[in-house]
Amino acid sequence: MVELRPVESDAITAAGYDADRRVLAVRYESGAVYEYFEVDRALYDELLANQPHPWSQVGERVKSHEFHQLE
Repeated sequence: MVELRPVESDAITAAGYDADRRVLAVRYESGAVYEYFEVDRALYDELLANQPHPWSQVGERVKSHEFHQLE
């Protein structure tokens, strides 16, 4: 699993990125963790840069990627 780091957001609590696999992992407020595939590093960087409300800036673009739930 991708290492997650805390994120200041109303919708998500943590996020992480695996550059080798181009996978973005996101933990939602509910505790659910999802991995999103074929995500560019720039999208992860934008998520981190737009705190405290990153999900309102990038959430729709993240959710447009193929994904699966881990937890």
